[in-house]
Amino acid sequence: MSRTVTISILTYKRHQHLRRALASVLPYADQVAEIIVVDNAAEPELKSLLASEYPNVRYIAAPSNAGCEGRNIGLRAAGTPIVITLDDDVELSSSNCITEVETAFSRDPQLACLVFTVNGVDGKVLARDWCHPRPISHATREFETHFIIEGMCALSREKVLSVGGYSGEFFLGHEGVDLAYRLIGSGCRVVHTPRVSTTHHVAIEQHPSWRVYYYYTRNGIWVVYRLFPPLTAIPRMFAHLATMGFFSLRAGQGRAYLRGFVDGVRGLSRMDRRNLDADSLKHVREIRSERASLFGRIQRHLRERIL
Repeated sequence: MSRTVTISILTYKRHQHLRRALASVLPYADQVAEIIVVDNAAEPELKSLLASEYPNVRYIAAPSNAGCEGRNIGLRAAGTPIVITLDDDVELSSSNCITEVETAFSRDPQLACLVFTVNGVDGKVLARDWCHPRPISHATREFETHFIIEGMCALSREKVLSVGGYSGEFFLGHEGVDLAYRLIGSGCRVVHTPRVSTTHHVAIEQHPSWRVYYYYTRNGIWVVYRLFPPLTAIPRMFAHLATMGFFSLRAGQGRAYLRGFVDGVRGLSRMDRRNLDADSLKHVREIRSERASLFGRIQRHLRERIL
């Protein structure tokens, strides 16, 4: 049994999806120290279900549904240096994933997050989850990224907690990007790997239609303000607002976009600014140097409904 890896699954009122996620990780039970389920709904029913059907899975009830704070709960509860974090609608689909994760962290002391490849139920790379600064044709390559897919990755517990973990105030949306930039600013690396894959079932239960347009708009404002100096932040802010405005209007969610913008601006006074230094900004530019052209990105947004 490995004493270096814990698997932590975050769930909220999706028992059938959670059963599938557990079925995908239980084959690795003898390769990891522990499997944890963090319940953002804190349901006594789920606690009883796990106790009777999955007695070797550790159940943790979050004190409230604080969104991405549930990921921090799993990280803090783990007793291992590496934590694989999954959402309840995600399956691990690589037969040797634990070995691959351990090998990646052992060979790279600066690795803070290993981001898994995300496939759809058809086995193809899922375009909606591909937000890396590379074209999707690079999915078979390993490369540095500034995009953490929160429910499909492995984290260095110590490195992530040392920069404060996920920002609980975000609830959902951009918390992975925010964490990635802070990790890069601390001298760590975030790496996409094709050696570990997941299947994302994209469950929409418990998701009101306005949610992503509000939170993504608001939280993107906060990320730019918190982490980038003014000359870098201004063009990024305009690009973010234009992109989210396009997505929101196409989906008929203009009101959610406006609420997100207003609340994002109002929340700036609460933000703790930790601007990336010159070396970190240079490294971010290097990471982004192979992203698709502006024309290519516009074509993709017109062709695909990413949001």
